[in-house]
Amino acid sequence: MMKPENIDIKDLEKEQIRLSSKINLKDKIPPQKVKLVAGVDVTFTNIWTNPTTSIACITVFDIDTFELKDIVYAEKKIDFPYIPTFLAYRELPVILEAYKKLKIKPDVFLIDGQGILHPRMMGIASHFGVVTDEVSVGVAKSKLVGNFKEPENKKFSAKPIYIDKQLRGYAVRTRKNSKPLFISPGNNISVDSAVKVAIRSIKGDYKLPEPIRTAHNSLQEYRKNLLKKKYKS
Repeated sequence: MMKPENIDIKDLEKEQIRLSSKINLKDKIPPQKVKLVAGVDVTFTNIWTNPTTSIACITVFDIDTFELKDIVYAEKKIDFPYIPTFLAYRELPVILEAYKKLKIKPDVFLIDGQGILHPRMMGIASHFGVVTDEVSVGVAKSKLVGNFKEPENKKFSAKPIYIDKQLRGYAVRTRKNSKPLFISPGNNISVDSAVKVAIRSIKGDYKLPEPIRTAHNSLQEYRKNLLKKKYKS
């Protein structure tokens, strides 16, 4: 079993810095031409044990109609513990397994986690985008780094987030009376376009973009059924 003391953090930091040099913050596809958007989320059979089984879900939606076009799952045993700022080393392996199963190629991947709003610009959305060369956006529920002013309490109000005077993302309140989401580019997309695509992907008065929301809800059901089978066997 891998323990934090057996992990060379300095080596991982060096790898993140090396990968961050490959990030492209220009639009690979104009945001107005984005049609198929994937949502990516990960859960675990037991977050308190290590090793455990990680489960990923990727959904693909037509965001003009909000029609679900594809949904895939993957399971993978992992033994990398949760360490802040190194989430990709725990969750990316199972995401890549699910990614291989997609029958439809999305224009953009929205990933539950950080993009370049990360100390080394290598949140899980950036890591995924660099290793796959896909267009990726980080949609996080909590702030990791950066300074910003609180957005106004109205839908789609946004405030920029800076790190070392560089614009890295936005805090976006996607519905009134809810905490903001932290949206940043992962790879192959600009900061402003990342926010535009994420906002376009929100359906009705839900807080999360529909592809991520559906992936999250589907994972809860999948995990429940997986555990039922485990205890029956």
